[in-house]
Amino acid sequence: MSYLVDKVLRQKARNSPDQLIEGIPANKIDEAIRGCSVDLHVGAIYKPGAKDGELGSADNPCKMTVILKEGQTAVIQTVEEFKLDSKHAAFVLPKSSVSIQGLLMTNPGHVEPGYKGHVHVTVINMGREPYAINPGAKFLRSFLYQLDEEVECPFSSTVPTLVTQELLGKLSPDFLSVSNRASKAASDQVAKTGFKLQMLQLWVPVLVAIIVGGVGIFFNDRLVTSKFDERIKGLEKANAIERLQMLETNYPTEKRLSSIESKLDELARSKNEPRSSKK
Repeated sequence: MSYLVDKVLRQKARNSPDQLIEGIPANKIDEAIRGCSVDLHVGAIYKPGAKDGELGSADNPCKMTVILKEGQTAVIQTVEEFKLDSKHAAFVLPKSSVSIQGLLMTNPGHVEPGYKGHVHVTVINMGREPYAINPGAKFLRSFLYQLDEEVECPFSSTVPTLVTQELLGKLSPDFLSVSNRASKAASDQVAKTGFKLQMLQLWVPVLVAIIVGGVGIFFNDRLVTSKFDERIKGLEKANAIERLQMLETNYPTEKRLSSIESKLDELARSKNEPRSSKK
């Protein structure tokens, strides 16, 4: 097995009986073929989820720039077609300059000997930024090689390799349903916010009533306590006044008793003084 180099590839890309790849304009062959590889370019663009007859459907592919948002998918058909015989095969790989921008390609790979037709690749934008697919842009790189001998059963198919509406219906227009999940998340958030607002509308009046009631009870209790304090102070004051009045009433009697006691003491002292002097 040996890979075909640029000199041989250029010969195999020109219109001749042993042509292996067609669709490269004669004035673009030197640009498309370098070293041991052939660049493949964006041709028709199909959009999974497009209904029959819509732009991007199987019978109405896009032939202008298509913008893929994050997670969106597309099916790209190459401009070039392989015309492999039973002794030649190919490998198809994504160009690194495309992959590094986040465009994931799910099905490039080996092309069997005897295959004739375009290459179709499903792509997914795995980047955060929108990705523009431009018709005519390079996006794949193919390597053709010659087998040591012809295969006994080269690839053959009576059905042409085409993108069908059935195929597009099986593919998701949105990888992992990013858009649907984002919309659902937004809807859920709106629903949660609405529920919170409803709960606030329900509970705020209740809480206000509880607070107002609690404040009313507190102030009523303080008012009752204050009234009791005032009554107690009034009673204490009245009791003190009553006691003072009683003292004032009883004061003359106490004064007379004190006077009598003083006179008795003086009388006793006068009686004792002579006795002590006689001794």
